[in-house]
Amino acid sequence: MQLLDSKALLAKLMATENLTIEQKKVPTAAFDVKNRVLVVPTLDKNISGQLYDLFMGHEVGHALYTPLEGVEKAIGDKINRSVLNVVEDVRIERKIKNKYPGLRNSFVKGYAELHARDFFNISNRDLNKCNLADKINLHSKIGSVLGIKFDATERELLDEVNRAETHDDAIEVTKKIVAYMKEQKKMQQQEQEASLAELDDEENESGDNYADFDEWEESDSESEDGQTSSEQFGDEEVDGEDLEKSYGLPEGGFGTHDEDYDIRSYTDDAYKQNESKLFDTEGTEYLYLNIPKINLDKAIFDYKALWNKYKETHAQCVSTERFAQIRKETSKVTSYLAKEFEMRKNAEQMKRASTAKTGELNMDKIYSYQFNDDIFKKITVMPGGKSHGLVLFLDWSGSMNNHIDNTIKQLISLVMFCKKVNIPYEVYAFQACDDNPYRNEFKENDLVINEFKLLNFLSSRMSAAEFNFAASALIWMGHARGYRPYWLQMGGTPLNEAIITGMELIPYFQKKYKLQIVNTVFLTDGEGHTLRQYFSNNENGNYINSFNRYTAQGKLRVVLVDPVTKNQEMVDELYTSIPQTSAFVKLLKRRTGCNVLGFYVLSGRDFNRESYKHFRNVGTMEMNELRIKFRKEKSMVLTNSGFDEYYLLRSEGLDTEEEAEFTVKENATTRGLVSAFSKYAGNKVASRVVLNRFIGMIS
Repeated sequence: MQLLDSKALLAKLMATENLTIEQKKVPTAAFDVKNRVLVVPTLDKNISGQLYDLFMGHEVGHALYTPLEGVEKAIGDKINRSVLNVVEDVRIERKIKNKYPGLRNSFVKGYAELHARDFFNISNRDLNKCNLADKINLHSKIGSVLGIKFDATERELLDEVNRAETHDDAIEVTKKIVAYMKEQKKMQQQEQEASLAELDDEENESGDNYADFDEWEESDSESEDGQTSSEQFGDEEVDGEDLEKSYGLPEGGFGTHDEDYDIRSYTDDAYKQNESKLFDTEGTEYLYLNIPKINLDKAIFDYKALWNKYKETHAQCVSTERFAQIRKETSKVTSYLAKEFEMRKNAEQMKRASTAKTGELNMDKIYSYQFNDDIFKKITVMPGGKSHGLVLFLDWSGSMNNHIDNTIKQLISLVMFCKKVNIPYEVYAFQACDDNPYRNEFKENDLVINEFKLLNFLSSRMSAAEFNFAASALIWMGHARGYRPYWLQMGGTPLNEAIITGMELIPYFQKKYKLQIVNTVFLTDGEGHTLRQYFSNNENGNYINSFNRYTAQGKLRVVLVDPVTKNQEMVDELYTSIPQTSAFVKLLKRRTGCNVLGFYVLSGRDFNRESYKHFRNVGTMEMNELRIKFRKEKSMVLTNSGFDEYYLLRSEGLDTEEEAEFTVKENATTRGLVSAFSKYAGNKVASRVVLNRFIGMIS
């Protein structure tokens, strides 16, 4: 899809006023002023880059600079549409090129290409005999190669067109051009009548009839290919959407009227007739769906209410002693994380430090004043350290039961690290639930999310007593597995719903703590639920529509739109949630600016079964090498999944217990010593490779 590849950047750079751009199977561009949505026809995939930029630049120019009230005024005043279109095109193209100078070359080359394809129907024509509207239209678009001549009056009107700043200016100069063209038309008619009268006198004197004149008129108005001059110049009403219809206005008012039907730009008409050749009428259909706004009060089960409810029935279900043991076991990891974080953060600060002169003389250097001006004391100015925050989303699905114990220990390690370096944090578990409280809040073309809840297990807002209880309860639930309150049972994987919620949650978290960097972590052991529905409206009221996955593989492409930033991401495949997740993560990053890390917990068997989804273009031999590497190192890092980094982790490698000491057998040989050390060092590397990369990302 052109709009969503490299060309999308161009469109979005130009659309600086909260503008959404959509490509659809429509005959012409249309702009919804109220909702700021520009709909453009799907362009043919074979058109050149210059033509694509020209078309998009022109339409965005109209969207940004042609005001609805101006169009309405033109309708009310019955301004000649055809001429106004020419003048307005000159104005908006000049403004968009001034705003984005890089487009100048695209406009020049694009119009030259259209001229070569005779889009203006001017081949073999004496352009200096065209009316003024056509002269201005051709001069503004391809004048550099045509050499069109203007008399003094025409040049003055052309200068006014080029000076028009507002739509009102365009209307006023249009009136002058139309008046001039009418006067020219009147003079031509008078000259023709005089010529006819003179010819009539001559025919009467010679006794001939009008047959010869009729034959001359016919031959003069017909071209070599049998088309009349008016046909070649498009001398008929354009059968397409015009300016007022494109702006959602009624047809008829902003048009060329009967009395001045021939006061028009025939070259503009011809271009509009040929414009459809640029469009792809048989290609892919695009369905644009908005990311819904999530009500955080409904989505989040805050930690105070959650643990108070837990205490009502399971107050004794805590593992205080095991929590103390885990804190001891993870202390080494926590200290390591904190040390690496501070080292990296300090190094970054030193890199950004500046040195300034104090104005105070350095007496140790005063002797060199005659040949050295560096005799003042200096001070190193350290920039303020960036403030960090951590938001972690934990998969609370049934399949996590198999390794939830070790996962919770890892979670505790990360939280203890945050507490040690004084980083604000929030921990949420995403859980499927039985009701969808957001259903009544969906709007037209909103993507429908499934039922889910975010369980706020841990928070930096907690007191020490609250944290100790919550952590002990979590450890008990991890160890006891099935012995949990019914409302905390594990099931479903609303990963995508959690990412969407993060788009609302993270900006709130960032603002609350005045954070510069927010590191967001998603920890799961499987794919999220695939979202396959959108909210739509018909005459019978609101209802839920589904988009068929098989249809999506063919002629339909779903485009996810962030209504806040107007960023778009296309989802090619809907039979698996991985492409959806990648798109949601990209939109999350663009809206919030946060770092997004993913942890995918897998067993060796899971890796063999699931790896093809992440390594689709990898050959069999290379895939086998990856399996061996994963089995040996217990981790793997992906950078092509939408996340900043996506860690594949073996569940067996999640244990956070202290590493064994370096020991060798008595009377060990040199080979034995080397082997023992290699094993020890290897274990250290394997256990810390992910931690190193994680710290590198968040610091």
